[in-house]
Amino acid sequence: MKFDILKTRKGKLKDKIVNELGKNIVNIDNILKHIDDYEKDNLDTIDKLKKDKIITLKRINGSLKSCINAHGPITKQLLGSASKRVYGSLLENHKQEKSVFNHIEWIRMFFEITLIIWLIKLLLG
Repeated sequence: MKFDILKTRKGKLKDKIVNELGKNIVNIDNILKHIDDYEKDNLDTIDKLKKDKIITLKRINGSLKSCINAHGPITKQLLGSASKRVYGSLLENHKQEKSVFNHIEWIRMFFEITLIIWLIKLLLG
């Protein structure tokens, strides 16, 4: 598979700047706008990663609270239970995403089958 440089943020910025420099009259404001857009995309990515981190930390905190409520203070003997709860809380997100995908797939298949039945009835008269 060939690597496409225009699919990266840096590659897009480079292409926009090269295109701007290739013009007869170079507008520095357009170049600065492209750089600002690049920085905004980077900051948006950082914010998204921070949000994901906060959500993960809240899940871990919730699973540890659950373990403490069930067993009391976490000791060496209860470390296995705590780790299982943390692991389970982190896996739960993937199960939810997969089930939503399955619902969408079922709805899409329902409409496709309905369309096929309708076309067959239309052709057979």
